[in-house]
Amino acid sequence: MRIAAWIGCAWWTLGCVACGGSSSDGGPPGAGGGAATGTATTGTGGAAATSGVGGSAGGANGAGGANGAGGANGAGGAGGAGGAGGAGGAPRELHVDTSSPELSEIRFKPSELDPEVSDRDLEQVALLDTRVARFAGKLVVTLSGSSQPPGPLDLTRFVAARGFHAFAVAYKNDYNIVQNDPDTFGDARLEAFDGQDHTALIEVTRADSIEARLAKALAHLKEVHPRGDWGYFLEDDGSPRWSVIIFSGHSHGASSAARIGKVVRLDRVVSLAGPRDTNPVSATWLSEPSATPVDRMFGLTGERDEQHPDHLEAFDLIGLPGELVEVDVPGAAPPYGGSHRLALRDGDHGAAGNCGAHVAVCEAMFGLPLP
Repeated sequence: MRIAAWIGCAWWTLGCVACGGSSSDGGPPGAGGGAATGTATTGTGGAAATSGVGGSAGGANGAGGANGAGGANGAGGAGGAGGAGGAGGAPRELHVDTSSPELSEIRFKPSELDPEVSDRDLEQVALLDTRVARFAGKLVVTLSGSSQPPGPLDLTRFVAARGFHAFAVAYKNDYNIVQNDPDTFGDARLEAFDGQDHTALIEVTRADSIEARLAKALAHLKEVHPRGDWGYFLEDDGSPRWSVIIFSGHSHGASSAARIGKVVRLDRVVSLAGPRDTNPVSATWLSEPSATPVDRMFGLTGERDEQHPDHLEAFDLIGLPGELVEVDVPGAAPPYGGSHRLALRDGDHGAAGNCGAHVAVCEAMFGLPLP
């Protein structure tokens, strides 16, 4: 495992913790207890019942308080009304040490965190740039193309430079996804994500899954780089906090990012040169209900990419909002008429993955500028 920090022109070792950074999104609606009423019955002769006891205060990260208890039955009066439920606890703020602005780069293999790792044991990369003016309070997980190492690192660096925590995960991407069975596309990508047995095409253990490796990585980063507050992206039970996580990928990774967005509710999905999974048959997963709302999913395709027609079909099947908009023509500017179907008139497969050359459209897809 390697930890490096770039300050000016010198490399330094990382150290202590202080507080800084911006607030996160709020907790899920309805998590706090609101005016829950206890149940009470009518008495049979006597004084009125007392009122119920109010609920307890809400917990951390938006957990609601307990409902109020109903009043005791009186000897002739009506039962007391239940007390109001406790207010939901506010999510804590992101705490990042900004006292020594720097770009921190932490590299480690999955096997360093889990002895059960058996496949794609490649060096993963986590980036956090505390030289930015403001933090997004979001983690971007990047998924590389077919058989490629973790990355694309240009994409990982692009989002880190704009206030995101960024992590390039090593995952099962070295198999031929092109199949005649429309279910196999989604089953293979799902197995790569959760490590459960969904298809005979690939074999992915839990330790080799994206989900398990992400959780292990965040716990590791929380320990070795406390200045970055990587634990903010974990739930209390150690699982990833999906609501503040973005999945983005190029090519094969673009389809996998969208597939993951179908089964967990992410902050958003950004697919570059994808999604595809429409050749030689169209995958069933593309038209399935989505846990991540489709208005939080984006696709960018190059019109000189031989896969371009496949991308357009995938956009249709997923139901991405809007009509196709060319973003590299005169007069094109964010928010591109609200469309999430974006194209480079002069772009090929690689160009659609190059955010450094198409800054405005990539920033728009990632929700920048920050509100």
